[in-house]
Amino acid sequence: MADPKQANESPALLRIRGLKKNFGAVQALGGVDFDVYPGQVTALVGDNGAGKSVLTKSIAGIHEADGGEILWEGKPVRIRSPRDSAALGIEVVYQDLALCDNLDIVQNMFLGRERLKGRLLDEDAMEREAAKTLAGLRVTTLRSIRAPVAALSGGQRQSIAVAKAVMWNSKLVILDEPTAALGVAQTGQVLQLVRRLADQGLAVVMISHNLNDVFAVADRVAILRLGEMAAQGPIEEFDTQRVVELMTTGKSDHVVTPGQGTAAPSIANENALEVAASREASGEAGPSAVVGEGHVESFGSYMRAAWSRILAGQSGVLPVLLGVVLIAALFQSQNSKFLSNGNIVNLLVQGSVFMLIGMGEVFVLILGEIDLSLGFVAGIGATVAVIAQQPSVGWPWYAAVIAALVVAGILGTFQGLLITKLRLPSFVVTLAGYLGFQGIMIQMLGQGGTIPIQDETINNFANGTLSPALGWGLTIVAIAIFAAFTFARDGKRRASGLVAPPMGLTLLKVAAAVIAGVVLVVISNMNRGVPAFPLNGMPWVIPIVFLVLALWAFVLGRLRFGRYLFAIGGNAEAARRAGISLAKIRVAAFAMAAMTAGLGGIIYASRLQSISTSFDGGTIVLYVVATAVIGGTSLFGGRGHPLHAVLGGVVIAAIVNGMALLGLPAAVQLMATAVVLLAAITVDVVVRRRGETTR
Repeated sequence: MADPKQANESPALLRIRGLKKNFGAVQALGGVDFDVYPGQVTALVGDNGAGKSVLTKSIAGIHEADGGEILWEGKPVRIRSPRDSAALGIEVVYQDLALCDNLDIVQNMFLGRERLKGRLLDEDAMEREAAKTLAGLRVTTLRSIRAPVAALSGGQRQSIAVAKAVMWNSKLVILDEPTAALGVAQTGQVLQLVRRLADQGLAVVMISHNLNDVFAVADRVAILRLGEMAAQGPIEEFDTQRVVELMTTGKSDHVVTPGQGTAAPSIANENALEVAASREASGEAGPSAVVGEGHVESFGSYMRAAWSRILAGQSGVLPVLLGVVLIAALFQSQNSKFLSNGNIVNLLVQGSVFMLIGMGEVFVLILGEIDLSLGFVAGIGATVAVIAQQPSVGWPWYAAVIAALVVAGILGTFQGLLITKLRLPSFVVTLAGYLGFQGIMIQMLGQGGTIPIQDETINNFANGTLSPALGWGLTIVAIAIFAAFTFARDGKRRASGLVAPPMGLTLLKVAAAVIAGVVLVVISNMNRGVPAFPLNGMPWVIPIVFLVLALWAFVLGRLRFGRYLFAIGGNAEAARRAGISLAKIRVAAFAMAAMTAGLGGIIYASRLQSISTSFDGGTIVLYVVATAVIGGTSLFGGRGHPLHAVLGGVVIAAIVNGMALLGLPAAVQLMATAVVLLAAITVDVVVRRRGETTR
């Protein structure tokens, strides 16, 4: 414990005089004085409603004080926002920890302050810095700093929140009930961590109802009662009885016997500290978060980590891949034509519309929202493109497509603004959009009700095919880029001393991509026509879907926008406290979803070579939501990938196509799709609950 005389030898880092805060007629703080010194733990205690949270939130910039003075390093300052407090070097670890369960440790520690290389996230630099910070705080209970926070215990989560707070050259760390709901051993580990912060020269304010914890680590204590400071001073001047009397009555005549105040820690806390120290010294706490130089994961450790992610609710695409195999085997056993080359290519073309619009829906679902209007947004996009390329208008195909995407994006932006600015439920706003956009589309199509596509290029989006040579060329280039990126990324991690997947796994990924690409090209280049009208070559729509998939995967995985999207879906309050503009990200997500839907609508019109009022946007949007969820995107937010929509589109197209081959009516097809959707949601819920119970 720090020298108690340090408070008299060092000037206060934070000095508050006469701080006042009112909420209407309620006075939360009535002229509070409060001093915090560097290198010391100051315990802030008080009964419920004493004003502890209001005081700390005023220091943190959540609330702006109505009166009084705040001196920081001897100079008056005004703290009006969390950014103001962060700029001074003040960090707060709230009782709820403000962590995003769906993000991993590194992503949480750098949330809102990501390291960039150019405009891309520098994941390796952030991982090295996170490991360094955790090692400096001697946090040794983590198996991997890339583990999702949802898979961590309470003590580990608390350690991550503290490490996140001290990483940014902070001078004052405020901890709100850091040991609440923790066991004895975890409490000891957290109290040791609190002590280390002060020993490193930081000023620490610890809010706690547990006086045992207070006397275990505090150098000073400050006691609030009904919005006023009842007393504050060195811990030696207090014992449990005096603190309780001051908390409840505001005064105390109890005289503390010299040495009595520091003897208050309970046997339980002493044992906890001893247990934590012995576990740390003996290495029983678990593998260190500091990664060895060039360490490569074994297959066993990689599989254990993958299983941990599944338990945390990140099952990935495994369930849908198994579902595709099962569906294919079932329909092939009933009709040998199901896995014929012609039917497989036709199946992919049929599902392309659902895949594209579904990739747009993924953006919204990641936020934990829903967009019911995307079907008719797609219809309006298609209508704009078709009208723009009519001879009477005369726009070239690319200008018509751009115009359609812009109009669709505007519609999405409009709905996003209604949802964020007016705080209207997305379900209601997009349901209104569903109805309103349907009316706009009918109005645009006019009395004829049908407009044919005159441009050959747009017609070829869904009906055209690449030459066999071009199909091979594009596939080889795509696989080469994927392989080069995969080997370069893993090699860079090994060279940087970060954990890298085993080489065998890297080779397996590349081999799987090669096999999938070769099979797709071979199937596409086989003749699937009739003798009089041969047809072969990869349909245009397949590389179009792949390009959109690659682009949106890049946006979600390598840009800050994607990171913030997942953070908001995982814990919007944590994202807000990290300085993320929730409104901007949400509006952008709805706009991008609408633009992607606009492209899907153009593909739909291309297949029919026209657009008409028979366009069923309602059925399409229901299939689209099913596509994303069946593929693995969570309806609860925080988890999703464009690949989920592609795989889900394959599932739905396979069901519709397979049942059509079997001659089953449309009613049975709809019921079968409903069963698959319910199964996917059930898996999502069960895995999510399993992850919560494994903490």
